[in-house]
Amino acid sequence: MKGNPDVGKIIQKARLENSADMAAVLAGRIKPSRVRAADVELLVDTGAAMLCLTPNVIENLGLHKLHEREVITGNGIVKRAVYEPVRIRIRDREADLNVMEVPTGTPPLLGYLPLEALDLYPNPKKR
Repeated sequence: MKGNPDVGKIIQKARLENSADMAAVLAGRIKPSRVRAADVELLVDTGAAMLCLTPNVIENLGLHKLHEREVITGNGIVKRAVYEPVRIRIRDREADLNVMEVPTGTPPLLGYLPLEALDLYPNPKKR
């Protein structure tokens, strides 16, 4: 018996903005139109801790690498790069969060720390 692979999947649309660019706007150093931003669809994954983005999204947002961290994945323990914060906006909520890089081809993930920071919880019935 085959199940539906989409059962239990929650996709959340979000607006991401470079936090350093946002600070530069407030300081009057750049215009709001110069803020590097992206609209993304994130897979809600409460098994992931952080906001996880692919290299192309990280590059488009102009984020700088802070350090590497060992993480436990389905493929064992691997090193992943952690980048400076982005401002994430979902509906009327926003937070500034560091980003973890995931390999190209992996869906962008919304982990449990961003969910807590935004005071959101997964509701599979509404998706």
